[in-house]
Amino acid sequence: LNPSNMSLISSASKSTVLEKKNVTTRLGIVFTSGADGVKVSDISPNSLADESDIKVGDKILAINGQDVNGMSSKDTASLLRKSTGPVTIMTEVDEEDAPSDIEAPLIEPVKEESSIIDEHAIAQSMSGMLGSVILAVQVVAAAAFFLMFSYGKTEDFTTQQYIIFRDIMVMLLLGFGYLMTFLEKYGLSAVGLTMLLTALNMECNLIIENLLTGRFTISMESLINAEFSAATLLISFGALIGRATPLQMCVLAIAESLFYALNKVFIVFGLFNAEDVGGTLTIHMFGALFGLAASYALGPQNKESASNNAASKVSDVFALVGTTLLWVYWPSFVGATESGDDTNEMHCLINTIMSLIGSTGAAFYLSQYLNHGKFDAVHIQNSTLAGGVAIGATARLAMGPGVAFMVGLAAGSVSVLGYFYSSPYLEEKFGLYDTCGVANLHGYPSLLGGLLSIFLVFLDSDADFLMHGIGSQFIYQALAVASTIVAAISSGYMTGKLVLGNPASFVDVPDYEDAVWWVMEE
Repeated sequence: LNPSNMSLISSASKSTVLEKKNVTTRLGIVFTSGADGVKVSDISPNSLADESDIKVGDKILAINGQDVNGMSSKDTASLLRKSTGPVTIMTEVDEEDAPSDIEAPLIEPVKEESSIIDEHAIAQSMSGMLGSVILAVQVVAAAAFFLMFSYGKTEDFTTQQYIIFRDIMVMLLLGFGYLMTFLEKYGLSAVGLTMLLTALNMECNLIIENLLTGRFTISMESLINAEFSAATLLISFGALIGRATPLQMCVLAIAESLFYALNKVFIVFGLFNAEDVGGTLTIHMFGALFGLAASYALGPQNKESASNNAASKVSDVFALVGTTLLWVYWPSFVGATESGDDTNEMHCLINTIMSLIGSTGAAFYLSQYLNHGKFDAVHIQNSTLAGGVAIGATARLAMGPGVAFMVGLAAGSVSVLGYFYSSPYLEEKFGLYDTCGVANLHGYPSLLGGLLSIFLVFLDSDADFLMHGIGSQFIYQALAVASTIVAAISSGYMTGKLVLGNPASFVDVPDYEDAVWWVMEE
């Protein structure tokens, strides 16, 4: 605020400055609105607001010089949530509690923001490159499918395989798509780009993975494997959504399909013959670390449009719909390859359900514990699913439902703690921005699941699907975990540097903004 605009408003007004390190930093203020304006109705203990001179009952006059007169409590909270850096909150207190004459800044009138960004020009400048990448993939895929591939054998087809394919596609397009709609200004892109990236990545995987395995057939099995590849990409997308442009994400979709297939075919299931039926290592760990490494290569979030990285009540509800869809169909995802073996399929389904139940209970408990009795939508949208991530490596082992439940409890706990402590730390110390928190939903739970697989293989050491003896299987599990970490981080960082490395042409592109990329109603 300009010091020249200082004037004596009243002895009852005061100005408080709180430091928000980023848009996810919580100040701990709860508002209520009435006929006399917006007031502070509650302050969370041990919060930034609790350590300031803001008190319950104070009337909010302005935030960062913007008059909140006439705003609802919801709009005031949204304005505060989107602010970063030093946040100046002007309040009015009861006369008997107010100090004598103090100088306070005049409230600046609300000004309509004028954008210097021509959104139409941005999309138009990239349309040629974006269209060329999409078209090139279609041309290559059409040529490959026409000249090199044929149908799989009829006797290998079952209707159950299609049902599994359908369940996983619901997870990809609706589950992952709607989970990322928590960004209130990026909902169209969350769902729309999820569909585009899924299709592009599946096309690439059908070619690359079949070439690596020497099978030139399109079967339900190969289509399900392509869905696994797309799931890995969408996990990486969660770390970058809103910051990477559609063009950049399309190039990443192509590159990641290659690195994912190399790690899966040659390392985890090739060199080490590790146990990973539900993709804890090959899908969740690889996708999370690849995306985080690419995000680190992209660099810290320094744009003014960072304030667009915010949720609303409506966007949070849509994201929670995505959570419920993922929760319901996750067991099909984990047991997708075991439909021909009743025992293995039963273990996969029951162990996954028990683990999801455990992570859900842990997520709800820890969320309200850390937030003084209130649930955080981010925790519930994501950490409730952590059990499905962690159990994937060991789901077909006869570990017992109690063990599976404990895996879920641990995964849900690690996930919530990650959101509460790790995400702010990584942003502040390393400039690592993770839009959806994939480190907490997929990264930490997959590391937990991978490490547990080293020991849980002893619980069913005689299983005929384990490729090594009791004395060596745990060693190969550890090697698969370590190699996946190295492969994902190195390939993700390299790809991120090449594709995302802050080229000058993308510096002025607003982040988390649908209007840049979609035709919007005026």
